[in-house]
Amino acid sequence: MMLRNYLPPIVIHPTLWFSLTVSLLTGTIMEFLLVFSIVCIHESGHFFAATFFRWKIRKVMLWMFGGVMETDEYANRPLHEEIMITLAGPLQHCGIFFLLQGMEHLSLLSPSLLAMAYQFNWTILLFNLLPIFPLDGGKLLLTILSFRYPFRKAHTMTIITSVSFTLALIGFMLYQQEVAFSTYLLFTFILWENRLEWKQRFYVFMRFLLNRQQALSFNQKKRPILVPTQTKLIDLFSQFHRGYQHDIYVQHSLNTTDERQCLYTYFTLKQYQATVEDVCKN
Repeated sequence: MMLRNYLPPIVIHPTLWFSLTVSLLTGTIMEFLLVFSIVCIHESGHFFAATFFRWKIRKVMLWMFGGVMETDEYANRPLHEEIMITLAGPLQHCGIFFLLQGMEHLSLLSPSLLAMAYQFNWTILLFNLLPIFPLDGGKLLLTILSFRYPFRKAHTMTIITSVSFTLALIGFMLYQQEVAFSTYLLFTFILWENRLEWKQRFYVFMRFLLNRQQALSFNQKKRPILVPTQTKLIDLFSQFHRGYQHDIYVQHSLNTTDERQCLYTYFTLKQYQATVEDVCKN
């Protein structure tokens, strides 16, 4: 009971159940257990790093070749925290490597099993670092793009890059004629996840704004935005950057406002068609 108070809900994705079923039917249960163990250690890195920074974790979903940690701290915590939490998973593979070295030195595992564990460890690491959402590499790509571009644009660019890279990888493997059914299933899942993310990108953007409204204290740096008087608030919000608090300046006018007032007008007063000029008049 005490363990449940500290661990988030853990959800098993259908692809992982499929892998387990195939391993039982084909007699490769040891390979499955090795991959599953590595995935669990990988996700524990994300979890403990997020817990260290006091992030609220909704659940952890484990799927074939990786996992996804869902959190309520969406896109408005400091960028360095997100980078460290994202990298905490891949860093676990270095620990796994040294653990395997110790087991090899003590002859705790057979040479064939050790070779398999080494291969799975590096394969899962390299796979997770690909610039594909929702892998760690895709999350890092979003974070890096967020340093330069507004969040909404960075998020869209991440999905487009992810799908393009995935399709290019599938094309390369088809050309090499090295596509196993499990690989096809894996990339189908990734494309499906990106399709869902694309369809929900406005919802993701709204979550970003709502969390931003509640957590402006995290954004210490100031970044001014200059807009025409008739700019709608939703268009203004599309220029919001992560890691910054915005002061809003109106072109050809002495009127100014800030993002807190704009967010309050949009979400609390529910003036969805309001312009920057309307906010300045209030």
